[in-house]
Amino acid sequence: MKAITVWQPWAQLLAEGKKHDETRSWRTNYRGEILIHAAKKDPLFGISTMTDEAWEKALLSFGLYETFNRFERFPTRAIIGAAILTDCKLIDQTYHDFIKELCPEEFLYGDFTVGRYAWRFEKPQLFKNPIPASGKQGLWTFGENVQIRGGELFIKEA
Repeated sequence: MKAITVWQPWAQLLAEGKKHDETRSWRTNYRGEILIHAAKKDPLFGISTMTDEAWEKALLSFGLYETFNRFERFPTRAIIGAAILTDCKLIDQTYHDFIKELCPEEFLYGDFTVGRYAWRFEKPQLFKNPIPASGKQGLWTFGENVQIRGGELFIKEA
């Protein structure tokens, strides 16, 4: 099954359905089930690329109002969920403006610079138990014999 590695807390936002577009500098023709892998980097490593407002909105969307253990709340180096990748849209000025005006939180959670791509994730599901895994750059294959059942990932018997 195809997978994509995403830094936290964006991976968690995708798996919980609080973020629908993952923005990338490259496009994909792949459509279908995709695993969401949380990168091994410290969840706060990429904070400098996330505005204070985006970070605050993300924390509030998880119901985190007080001090919390980020390593317990945001698993890393693990497959944490799955979704259906339904579209990969070139971000033009119209899409940029649409997201900024009508989906301000979504706009905060991505880089909607004109010329990048918005990967649309639908039907997200957060797994009950993260599956430890090393991630990779780009779109990668976690395994050929896996399936999702009841919010869990299983290895199909050959």
